[in-house]
Amino acid sequence: MNRVFLGVLALSAGGWGWEKPRTPAAPPRATVTLSDAEQEEFLLEASVVARRSAPGGRTLSTRATLRRGDLVHDAHVQTHDEYKSQLSLATSMELDFRDSWRNNVAAYRLDRLLGLGMVPVTVVRRDEGKMASFTWWVDDVLMTEKERYERKVSAPDVEAWNQQIFVVRVFDQLIYNFDRNLGNLLIDEDWRLWMIDHTRAFKVFKELRSEKSLPERCEKDLLAAMRGLDRPAVEAAMEGLLSGAQTDGLLARRDAIVRRYEQDIATRGESAVLYDLPPRPLEVVASR
Repeated sequence: MNRVFLGVLALSAGGWGWEKPRTPAAPPRATVTLSDAEQEEFLLEASVVARRSAPGGRTLSTRATLRRGDLVHDAHVQTHDEYKSQLSLATSMELDFRDSWRNNVAAYRLDRLLGLGMVPVTVVRRDEGKMASFTWWVDDVLMTEKERYERKVSAPDVEAWNQQIFVVRVFDQLIYNFDRNLGNLLIDEDWRLWMIDHTRAFKVFKELRSEKSLPERCEKDLLAAMRGLDRPAVEAAMEGLLSGAQTDGLLARRDAIVRRYEQDIATRGESAVLYDLPPRPLEVVASR
C-alpha cells in the first residue's frame, strides 16, 4: 500500500488541527581525516559516478563525483591544454600564452614544496581518453573573495586575513599567474584562503609580472622555503608538467623575489618585513 502522510492530527487549545510531521534528526555522518597522500590516492583510484559542468571558467571543466569504497567526494576535472607563442587579446598581445591542466598540478606541487598548504591536492589522471588534472573539491566554502569584497564582509581577524593575501600575492608573482581573479580565491568556514585555477600560470619569463604587486611584508617561512628551493627538487616535482624554459623562468623569478625582500630587510629590518603565519594542517576531514 502506498501511503502519503500529509500530517499528524493533533489536539491543540483551539481544537483539532494539523501538525507537520517531525522530521527525524539525520544520524551524524562519520568522518575521516585524509593526508595529502591519501587524497592523492583517492583522486587517482576512485571511480567517477556522476559529472556536471563546473561553475565559471571558459574551458568546459567539470565537477565529478568520485567513489572509492564508502568514501564519496567531488573533484574538479580540467582537460584543457592549449599553447600559443602569442595570442591577440581585445586590447593587447599576450606572449607565451598557456592555458593547461598541467599548471594546476604544478601549482599544487610547488605549494607543497614551499610548505603553504593553500592549493588543494591535485593529481594527473586520464579522463575519458584525455590527460587531466583532478583537484580535490574544497568543502565548506563560505564565499569567494569576490563575494566577500562585493558584500563588504570583514574577516574575523583582519591582520591574519591580510597575511594570507600577502602569501597569495607572492605566490602569483613566483608562478607568473596571468589569470588570478577574486573568484578563484575560496574562503572556507575557518576563514582559510584556498587558491584554485592556475591553468594560465608558469610562463617562461624570467622577470616578475609586476614587482610592485609584491606586498611590503613576506611570510618568514615562505621566504626561507624560496631561498632553499633548488633546481633538482623543482625538476623532480615538475617532471612532465613544466618545460626547461618554464623551470628557468620560475627559478629566476624566485631569485628576484628573494633579492627584493633581502634588500628590504637590509634597509628596514627583519621585524618590519617578515611575519609569522601559523602553519596550516595538510589534512582534510571528509564525510563518509
